[in-house]
Amino acid sequence: MTQTKRAEYRLVFCDLDGTVATFDGQVRPAVQQAMKAVVDAGRWITLCTSRGYQLVKPFLDRVVVNAPMICCTGGLIVDAQTRHIYHVRPLPLALARDLARLSLQEGIAMWFYLGDMETMLERRVGERMYTLRQDGKTVREVSDPVQELTQPPHKVLIETKSAEETPLVVARVQEFVGDQARVVVSSPRRVEVVLPGLSKGWAMAWVASHLGVPREQTIGVGDGDNDVEMVEWAGLGIAMGNATPACKAVADWNAPPVLEDGLAEALRRFVLKT
Repeated sequence: MTQTKRAEYRLVFCDLDGTVATFDGQVRPAVQQAMKAVVDAGRWITLCTSRGYQLVKPFLDRVVVNAPMICCTGGLIVDAQTRHIYHVRPLPLALARDLARLSLQEGIAMWFYLGDMETMLERRVGERMYTLRQDGKTVREVSDPVQELTQPPHKVLIETKSAEETPLVVARVQEFVGDQARVVVSSPRRVEVVLPGLSKGWAMAWVASHLGVPREQTIGVGDGDNDVEMVEWAGLGIAMGNATPACKAVADWNAPPVLEDGLAEALRRFVLKT
């Protein structure tokens, strides 16, 4: 490691799926304990995820964060407990409605994360109609999602039928939105539609500046292709053992996999020094 990589690290950004949580949604005790120890040591730690607040909320009683939380690939920066919004960059309402029309016309499954941070308008793969859901519970079925979009959504997520279909859907949606947005693959069957210039790295820079922490004193830990900018931006970029090749390629250090408490090991080694 260079001299910069031996800095005292004061702010840690953690991806959620495959980093903090296992792929079946569990947060292992060692990870919980290490995150709490970082807070107890007077350092900052938070989540930096592509998930909307609606889908992060179930984890908030199992993780310990004390810095502004990044959701929606940087489209929403929010206090995890109070829900105070520090910064938000939603998709334009007209674009969201156009995407809803595309969904209806071409059968593409989309999820719209509405601005109240509680409600989702979603059509999953295999479902015939859209559904309005709050806290994971069905409110009612919706025949015309365009009419339900009255405020700009924080995020639009696309679910594909298979990993093989994903590149075709990405190309189609990117062609459709043009330069109004960019289309980012977050997992083999999940695709995000975000504003140009929006990324986890951009949001990390905002949070670090807000807290007065220099870039070289930050850590970014992730595992997916959509974490590449996050790992690159951080003073110390860490890829999980289960990370994609692209994520590992830009990392300064590779942690053990999520099932071997890789995040806990990284926090002990570089923040807690134990």
